[in-house]
Amino acid sequence: MKSKIGIICIGQAGGNIGVLMKNENFDVAFINSSKGDLDTLNVDASKKHHITDGLGCAKDRATAKQIAQKDFSNINEFLNKSLGEKEFYYIVFSTGGGTGSGISPVLADILTTHLGKKVGLITILPSDKDTLQAHINAYECVQEISNLKNICSTFVIDNNRKYSMLQINEKFVKLFNKIFDYKKYETNKGNIDEAEILKLLETKGMLNISSCKNEETTNKLIENIKNDIFAPLENDGKIKYLGLSKGIKFDEDLFSKEIGKYLDKFENTNKEYTLAILSGLTLPFKRVREMK
Repeated sequence: MKSKIGIICIGQAGGNIGVLMKNENFDVAFINSSKGDLDTLNVDASKKHHITDGLGCAKDRATAKQIAQKDFSNINEFLNKSLGEKEFYYIVFSTGGGTGSGISPVLADILTTHLGKKVGLITILPSDKDTLQAHINAYECVQEISNLKNICSTFVIDNNRKYSMLQINEKFVKLFNKIFDYKKYETNKGNIDEAEILKLLETKGMLNISSCKNEETTNKLIENIKNDIFAPLENDGKIKYLGLSKGIKFDEDLFSKEIGKYLDKFENTNKEYTLAILSGLTLPFKRVREMK
């Protein structure tokens, strides 16, 4: 199923995650307004696009939008050549920067509304230690994301968590990669099929992936959902779908009390670890208001 997904990485932060995803055999393309940032990426030149007239955006979202608008025909041609036709695309970027934060919501809108593509977002919130400009950019960017009408799922990675940025990126890619291991755990006790994985990914709203060891408990899984690398949940109890690849004895009542009730659950048995995929969550507006 990996071959059906195209990863579009915009800006330096997106590029850093994209290299890790490429190492896990995802099909990845890289776009930046800074040639210097692109040159640091050890990937084939055919997978890199420098935006025409781009000199970097210095955290200026308006500049990023302007130069991308002028270059969109080249960007579209580059994506067609580097990724080809995919069933699903994810755009990876930081909300706090200039290039990724400015271009990505606009690109997502064009790809979904005008070209009919299925597109999700993998985005990063700045930490409290980041600059005021990064917080302003993030606030504006999340508002734009919330107004996208045809977008699919949105991962919201939070650099305010207890790990370094490199650790956060590595943990995310490891978790994201586990989504596509579902075929390894097919048994007569229940299966998660490709249509159900796509349902999880295509559902609008925030998406959270969390994992725990099978010798641990539902309490540990809940702790990881709340406190690992993603933005905090809104605590409104709203979940649309739960994908559960489980080895633990899952406590349904405790999960519903602490996290929320879901419309439907896709489930299989996993002898190696437990993975929970929560889709259709409310975007982390509380976290964003705190930045404001």
